[in-house]
Amino acid sequence: MPYATPARFIESYGLEETVQLLADEEKLLTAQLLKDALAGSWTGDPTQEERDAATAAVERFMRKLETQSNVMDGYLRPAVVLPLSAEDANAGTLEECCLALTRCALSDDADNSTEQMAGCCKDWRSWLRDIANGKVKLAGAGGQAVPQSGGTRTGQSKTMYQWPGHGIGSFGGRS
Repeated sequence: MPYATPARFIESYGLEETVQLLADEEKLLTAQLLKDALAGSWTGDPTQEERDAATAAVERFMRKLETQSNVMDGYLRPAVVLPLSAEDANAGTLEECCLALTRCALSDDADNSTEQMAGCCKDWRSWLRDIANGKVKLAGAGGQAVPQSGGTRTGQSKTMYQWPGHGIGSFGGRS
């Protein structure tokens, strides 16, 4: 489940910018068509082509919100137990992070991407890396630490078996 919704994205960045980011090549998408597609009902009498463009825009929008939430989970998973509760103290921060990363993901060409957006996304990714590396700790709703995931351990532990007594050297080969 995404950390943010289309409604929050539109509230944060505005309907016009959202339409610009989701615009199709034929420029069929309008603010009204996007609002209608999100609501699931059409006002006026849009053509089938316009409805298809709006529906495709909403599908792309949702996919980007979900994808960026999954990217965030990749950073968060080593540090905390997921999913975090909706009442978690970090919910607003994670939502803002998702919104910014989704905005960058939708800004896929020079026409709608800015250095400010790129810098913002770089800052959020850095914050997520700091969480993954344990430099930043997330706090629960009551201010307590969020339960740790235990992380992932890799490698091989040292054996307590005494190999030299069996004619095998310390590296597993015969002595």
